[in-house]
Amino acid sequence: MEWSDESCPHDPPHLTLMGSFDLRCEGKSVPISPAGQRLLSLLVLSRRTLTREYTAEKLWPDATGIRAAGCLRSALWRLPKLNRPLVIATPSTLQVSQDIETDLVSTEDILYRAISWSQPSGRHSPQEMPLPDVELADQALSSDLLPEAWDEWVIVERERLHQMRLHALESLACIHRSAGHFGQALDAALRAVAGEPLRESAHRQVIETYLAEGNTGEAIRHFDELRHLLHAELGLEPSPPLCRRVESAVGAIRIRQ
Repeated sequence: MEWSDESCPHDPPHLTLMGSFDLRCEGKSVPISPAGQRLLSLLVLSRRTLTREYTAEKLWPDATGIRAAGCLRSALWRLPKLNRPLVIATPSTLQVSQDIETDLVSTEDILYRAISWSQPSGRHSPQEMPLPDVELADQALSSDLLPEAWDEWVIVERERLHQMRLHALESLACIHRSAGHFGQALDAALRAVAGEPLRESAHRQVIETYLAEGNTGEAIRHFDELRHLLHAELGLEPSPPLCRRVESAVGAIRIRQ
């Protein structure tokens, strides 16, 4: 597709950072240079106005100050020319335009709400607090932030959102299990396990779901797999609380075989 200055006349640009970088207007992807992608990503993730000097140093840390400043000017000049600016630039500062919609805000909102739904202080039952937003926004619970980017400022933010996503998936597993939606609970719990295979709290949600639906054999099998995994990778055993939980459900003799 050929992009022109007249494109995107009505809807604001939408920037996707979860899973992969994608800038869209009017439902169509907008071509943007790698340097422009990194520039927009940094401004969005910073959530504040940045100085040009700071931005250039972050994006081109190995370049001299003069060279980095030149690269920044080039990246700004090569940004797509839409009917509204993507970046608000002054002689000394840069800020992403408030007209740009990003999936970062909606993703964080989904994750925060998913986690809060399982907090005792919320006092919400699954029936009182349905989950249509989370179910429709599956990408927020299945994709990491810019997984192919390795800038330090991306890695730190990606890990923060990754941990939030794991907590959110565990919360969803608990909520769906309480409502008797065992298939959805197991899906969320197993996705948390896939996101961090050594995370015992995620495995516990899988085991609790198997026990709740009466699949004791599956619970034993998963517990044994966890025990072997922890021993092989870390030289550790499952925590005493998890061992006691399984023992109380299936009997101490069976667990120790």
